[in-house]
Amino acid sequence: MSEDVRFLHSGILSPIKKWGTKWSLWPVHLVTACCGVELAHAYACGYDAERIGSLNYGICRQTNLIIVEGAITRKMAKVLRITWEQMPNPKFVIVMGACGLKGGLFWNSYHMVKPSDVVPVDFFVPGCPPTPEALIRAIVQLQEKIVTGEAKNSVEFKEVDLGKLLGVAEEVKPKKPPKSPKKVEAKPEIVIDKARDVEWKLGKKLVEEFEKILTAESITITDVNRICVRVKRKNLISVVSKLAKKFDHVKSVNVIDVPHENKFIVEFWLGCYSNKELMPVLVNVATEVPRDDPKVPSIAGIFPSADYMEREMHELFGVWFEGNPWMGRNFLLDPDTPKYPLRKDFKLEEDRFVVEG
Repeated sequence: MSEDVRFLHSGILSPIKKWGTKWSLWPVHLVTACCGVELAHAYACGYDAERIGSLNYGICRQTNLIIVEGAITRKMAKVLRITWEQMPNPKFVIVMGACGLKGGLFWNSYHMVKPSDVVPVDFFVPGCPPTPEALIRAIVQLQEKIVTGEAKNSVEFKEVDLGKLLGVAEEVKPKKPPKSPKKVEAKPEIVIDKARDVEWKLGKKLVEEFEKILTAESITITDVNRICVRVKRKNLISVVSKLAKKFDHVKSVNVIDVPHENKFIVEFWLGCYSNKELMPVLVNVATEVPRDDPKVPSIAGIFPSADYMEREMHELFGVWFEGNPWMGRNFLLDPDTPKYPLRKDFKLEEDRFVVEG
């Protein structure tokens, strides 16, 4: 019996404490993934989980139940723990979704943490996604635990011999664990500036204009409303400065790891909100840097919107954006996260199968 449940069962006021807690579960919900939609469904008018004595509330210091909806990352683990510690006793935790149980499809990712390693969990709700009925069932089971002091599964499945059930004699074969699926593909060619012959008058006009003013290796129309400008690292700032006269923001900063060619391709996608004609156009300014010396000039001084994204790419790939003051400082990832986890040489955990019985 947990300390919280033991408190509810102690003293002459225990019937009142159990009754009051059972019908006053106010969960603070940690929406980290798609399971949040199922929780919203459970508390909407169709199911109305409030009718069974449970009401969502947003302030952790006035709640007594956490419903963890989905994946918990290394950085989010701190939030989960701090939220749980601020809650008054007695308090409880329900984890819903495959990501919360064992990581789901992200089980071997660099950033996943099991909620049960961070806080004590009372009930798990399996599924991807779990249904609203399953979440309500977990709340009812928690209420039963509060009253009886004992946690029980809401359903028990019987083992069935399908051979006998179907009248088919089953040939018994020795069981062997399956091998981890693994297929090594040939090293792919990375092409970001493949030209396409499309009907786009504005694009051809822009390319002609860019060829006159930009110091670029190539300028290519890759699709309607898409232009790729390849530049050398030393010319990046000059090219971006000239493009800034037409384009007013950075849509995204991206890094492509090409280990078999010992290089990173760094992309700056420029867009425009101020000119209606240019609004659908995206210009990809791309440059290459060696993996063993991944330094590229920062364009945050020209486009402040690039600052945040450059920090992300630095922590995930190890690319150093010269001139960005955040280089070398922890920003996005938790301190115990493996170094540069999105590099292709980062070793992911593999499946291990064991035959039991």
